[in-house]
Amino acid sequence: MSTKGKEIIQLQDLKKLEISELNSVADDIRQFLITSISQTGGHIGANLGVIELTIALHYVFNSPYDRIIFDTGHQGYTHKLLTGRESLFPTLNSWGGMSRFLSRQESEHDIIDASHAGTSISLATGIAWSLKKRGSDQHVVAVIGDGTMVEGMAFEGLNFAASEEQKIVIVLNDNGMAIPPNVGGILNLTTGDDWQEKSKCYFEGLGIEYLSVPNGHDIKSLVVALNEAKCRYKTVLVHVKTEKGRGLPFAKYHPYKMHFSMPFDPISGKGSSPTVLGKTYASVAAGEIEQLMEEDNEIVVITPATPYASYIDNISKKYPDRVIDVGMAEQHAVGMACGIALEGKKPVLCFQTTFMQRAFDQLLHDVAFMNFPITILGVRSGFSGYDSPTHHGLFDITYLRSFPNMQIYYPADSQDMRNIISKRMNSPVGPMVILHPYETIADPEIVIGDYNPNGFSLLQEGEEGLILCLGNCLNTAQQITEKLKNNFKINFGLACVRSIKPLPISSLLQLFESNQRVITMEEGILAGGFGSLISEFILDHRIDASILRSGVLDCFVPPGSKEECSRYSGIDAEQILQKIFDFWPELKTNN
Repeated sequence: MSTKGKEIIQLQDLKKLEISELNSVADDIRQFLITSISQTGGHIGANLGVIELTIALHYVFNSPYDRIIFDTGHQGYTHKLLTGRESLFPTLNSWGGMSRFLSRQESEHDIIDASHAGTSISLATGIAWSLKKRGSDQHVVAVIGDGTMVEGMAFEGLNFAASEEQKIVIVLNDNGMAIPPNVGGILNLTTGDDWQEKSKCYFEGLGIEYLSVPNGHDIKSLVVALNEAKCRYKTVLVHVKTEKGRGLPFAKYHPYKMHFSMPFDPISGKGSSPTVLGKTYASVAAGEIEQLMEEDNEIVVITPATPYASYIDNISKKYPDRVIDVGMAEQHAVGMACGIALEGKKPVLCFQTTFMQRAFDQLLHDVAFMNFPITILGVRSGFSGYDSPTHHGLFDITYLRSFPNMQIYYPADSQDMRNIISKRMNSPVGPMVILHPYETIADPEIVIGDYNPNGFSLLQEGEEGLILCLGNCLNTAQQITEKLKNNFKINFGLACVRSIKPLPISSLLQLFESNQRVITMEEGILAGGFGSLISEFILDHRIDASILRSGVLDCFVPPGSKEECSRYSGIDAEQILQKIFDFWPELKTNN
């Protein structure tokens, strides 16, 4: 990557250029990103929109002395290039490769590990407050997208940022999008011929100084505005209009402006997809909900800015008056669902489970406490790919099962998913979460066939032990039982538990009568999870059985495929087999 023979590797090289030369840098970076991300996949749309802005930020400020915080982190690719990470880009979306977001392990220029939206302003106030106490002249810059500005935490950060004289520059990257198009009051504030006047009135009404750059791809205008903001001694917001997906022609016609994509053809756009390809549990769930909505006008679907993850785009087009995208506002989504339930409707919340935890208090205080008939479709439960360690849905069961009234189901296969949703929406009582994994359903699919109402399905009997698993571990559990039988002549039974809460106590008691060795398998954190639940069950009912829990230990798991994360966590078939013989050495002795 070069401009006029100058390699753009170190930030000090960038600062030696004339402003007029920076456009060539932007052109080179744009071409590099399109070429590289089309091969690996990644957050291409958001990053193409902030190339000039990021160049201007690094031209004006002195990272890492000045602290530049990129909200969410999916705006950080140009930042990574300018801070010497060009060689890492081919490793994006591979095990141990470059993070999709920002990572303090990668560079001293990455101030935070960022993968959830709305945190930057609050973090910036804490840094700025500390620097002020030290008498430092360092600046703090928070780069936040307009879609992110609707997060409750962002509003709280704005409120405090206006209360003290601090060297904070808030850069509002306004491209009219969250992930899908923006919604609500912030959209009204930032659009129309009078957007500057309205925005200036709003932010200065809060006590925050306001500057604007109508063309966020004009580097000279950006540099002038940022230099002016840098000279202020209180919080300044620089409102920058940008184009998401700039330089990628077909992004203009993409519903998310190519926010994220799997590998794609950079000319035609062929292959572009924001999620895993093929039939998934989320697409099955969406199909069932769509059919039910045809017959039941009381069903209302709500999502916080991630319709693609729950495959509800088609439903949204078909029933625009009954599908509500509230923007990146998870807490509001849950609160609104409560209000809809109060009026006798049947709200369905579509969440990625990593973002569902952001509404922990609303789920506990509003949904569970008032026992509303709200149905939550929680996709990406378990390992969830290459986004971030914080994107894995490993903590859902641990905290959800602590909520009174909360029902938790984990379907065993796609037909089970349809059955659970259909039965639930016929007559919903109390809150229910239906968890499902982020993976393509195998073709042909492993179908359990026995959807008995007792909350688990017994796939095979075995006199020497019993494996209890959840749906996303069923394939691994079957591999283990087959290897035990075929290689060691050891017969373990296998049951897939579909009702986590309420747990099918009476049926499990019968199952445990003939099993003294029990293995639990979960793609989740062990502390307080499914294995803990079964351990408590054994203890509370004085069952004479020893239990081996298989799950994720007390750690954050790196991003990766299901197979890679399973090996890392020690819950792939081979490692669990070894643990079985270590835990019950008599099994090998007896066989």
